Amino acid sequence: MKLKDMEAPAKLTVVRLAMIPLFMIFTVYGFGMDGGGKFTWPRIIAASLFLLTCIVHFIDSRLMRGRDITKGFWAFLDVVADRMVIFSALFAICFSGYVLQEGFYRHFFFWSTAVIVFREFVVLGICLTESSLNVDYLFEGGAKLQKILLRAASFLQGLCVVVVILEPIMFSASIFCNFRLLSLIVTSLTVAASVVSCLYGIIAYKNYIIKRESGSGE
Repeated sequence: MKLKDMEAPAKLTVVRLAMIPLFMIFTVYGFGMDGGGKFTWPRIIAASLFLLTCIVHFIDSRLMRGRDITKGFWAFLDVVADRMVIFSALFAICFSGYVLQEGFYRHFFFWSTAVIVFREFVVLGICLTESSLNVDYLFEGGAKLQKILLRAASFLQGLCVVVVILEPIMFSASIFCNFRLLSLIVTSLTVAASVVSCLYGIIAYKNYIIKRESGSGE
């Protein structure tokens, strides 16, 4: 199918996928623009491109909900694009020598990335296992707490990426530049939200299976 023949949500999903390598390039490579040792411009460009993908995602999601596109290939690709955006950003930061310099926080962010990726695979696996599941909230008519947890985890993941990239140029105090205090706080909150939402999703999925099997056995 040609791009011009696609619906607007599908076009935005394709645009999001196309933007992934762009912000990865500026996250990993400084291109010699060190800006006094802080690589100011690569950081600003990388964060701006990532924020742009988040804005496109917000518009894309609104359009898909408005047109009731919750199943099918484009709904599947939308879910995959969401995960690819956050995975690409996290992996690029882990690989970047100028975003994460050697020290405690570099190792902490690496293991935090592992936890976040595990959480996303659990959520994605549940969504793809059952055709009756809603790709946004795991279950049709999902609980309010479940929606809040998933939204909070997704928001904190995006916030974490932006803060980690921009913190050295946002604050001049050594506690922020050397110890990455703000990044440490936001990353810790992101990991906590990811773990809680993952456990809640697993428990909710288990209850969903039990309820379904009990209903079929009656």
